[in-house]
Amino acid sequence: MTTNVRKYCEKLLRISAIAASLVGLSTASAACGDRTPFAYTGVAHKTTGFVAATATVVAWAVGNWSNEADHGVAEPTVHKVSATTLVGRPPLQTVLPKPSAVFDSVAFKANSIPAARKWKEVFPAILHADFKHCDKQPGCSARSVLQKSVENSAEASFRQKLQGINTTVNRLVRYQPDAQNYGTKDYWASPDEILARGKGDCEDYAILKMAALKESGLPAQAMSIVVLRDTRRNLFHAVLAITTSKGHFILDNLSDQVKLDRTLPHYQPLFSVSAERAWIHGVKSGGEKIASARSPLSDIMPGEGTTLQ
Repeated sequence: MTTNVRKYCEKLLRISAIAASLVGLSTASAACGDRTPFAYTGVAHKTTGFVAATATVVAWAVGNWSNEADHGVAEPTVHKVSATTLVGRPPLQTVLPKPSAVFDSVAFKANSIPAARKWKEVFPAILHADFKHCDKQPGCSARSVLQKSVENSAEASFRQKLQGINTTVNRLVRYQPDAQNYGTKDYWASPDEILARGKGDCEDYAILKMAALKESGLPAQAMSIVVLRDTRRNLFHAVLAITTSKGHFILDNLSDQVKLDRTLPHYQPLFSVSAERAWIHGVKSGGEKIASARSPLSDIMPGEGTTLQ
């Protein structure tokens, strides 16, 4: 796909995924745990034929990982799009997801979104997280517990590895919104900061789980932090997704059980970050719904509850 075509496609998906949200939205109470109201809300909308066609043109593959999540991203399949897809325009080449991106969405690279800047700052700390040594830092006890969990996962199956780390982090970290924890509306903490404070919000849980799984041998490229809309609770939320050839496994601070994304239809992804990449998510052609946000992506501050299910 040429640079001009890609820019055109990205512009169209921004129209479909963001501008579509300007119709008939309602405000919601949301706040990571304490239900503090805030104005950044979004709902699922019926899409027009234009939105569905646009999503088809700009679909981007996330990649196909092995069932042990230790192989590289598969080469995407390139297809021709019919000339009738966009009236008056010649056929375009597009990359369709194989398998689908997380939560049965389509995704395209969007490294300029605000979350990408925060992610760029915290990702190196994830790659170099060290739970073995404390040097009298705050959070030594929590660090020791997490390191023990990493060591115990060495001989565990892939699913057991995910389950063990998910449960350990859910128990180690106490929920607290960024406004109370860091004095700012949205802050992406490093693993060391999370362990030192022993508390954090939804993306902090996901960050610490990613660091622990990286330490236990999973490749960073197989993991992504997904910011989404929980349509059941009418909240923004964030989870860790592990992409494999058997599907996307979701590690959630709201549940100790690791689940496949297809069992969570109420989760609608907005954007995600993985390794050195960022993505915006939409729906595949033929779908009726799209996850959308009333405010710009920079205003989305994930919220979550605190009760484990």
